[in-house]
Amino acid sequence: MKNALLRALGHRVHPSAHLGICLVVNTGEIAVGEAAFVGHGNVFRRLRALRIGEDAVIGQLNWFSIAPSLTPAKDGLGGMLRLDDHAVITNRHYVDCSGGVWLARFASLVGVRSTVLTHSLDLRAGKQTTASVVLAEHAFVGTSSTIMPGTRMASRAVLAAGGVTALGGRYEPNTLYGGVPAKPIKNIDGAYFHRARAWVVQ
Repeated sequence: MKNALLRALGHRVHPSAHLGICLVVNTGEIAVGEAAFVGHGNVFRRLRALRIGEDAVIGQLNWFSIAPSLTPAKDGLGGMLRLDDHAVITNRHYVDCSGGVWLARFASLVGVRSTVLTHSLDLRAGKQTTASVVLAEHAFVGTSSTIMPGTRMASRAVLAAGGVTALGGRYEPNTLYGGVPAKPIKNIDGAYFHRARAWVVQ
């Protein structure tokens, strides 16, 4: 019924998508792909666009919002949450989408209580600025991490649990990073980066 209602309101929601009980406030375009999963208790507040790809996953009790008074980033992602096919955001994360957040195919924000920020205070200019956050294909962010505005994680870049990226930080492919601020630890690869579905089960 939720899927049908959203389609009746002009949104694009695949009939096979599973949408839990969520609070959606003043959110613009909504597009949800085939077999996508959105759990209960999520809040989507004032997003310009919400795009969830095929087999992508958003767990439970996450908060996604923007600060409407801020000028969006100039790369077209401002105000948007975009998960491409098989991307994953697990449970109880805070995601500021003011500057835009994009998880490419198979990218993952896992564990709990991570914070993704896309706006910050420019102390010299005395104003708020925005910058998008992009996780490339198979990039991985561990539990309780902090992602700062402008972060770019390349394909198969991994941020270990509790890590903090730098403002505008660039993180190279196939590399494990950790610490505050995050520094390279070692090269990394494994079966997780070659999986065929969003979820990993026993």
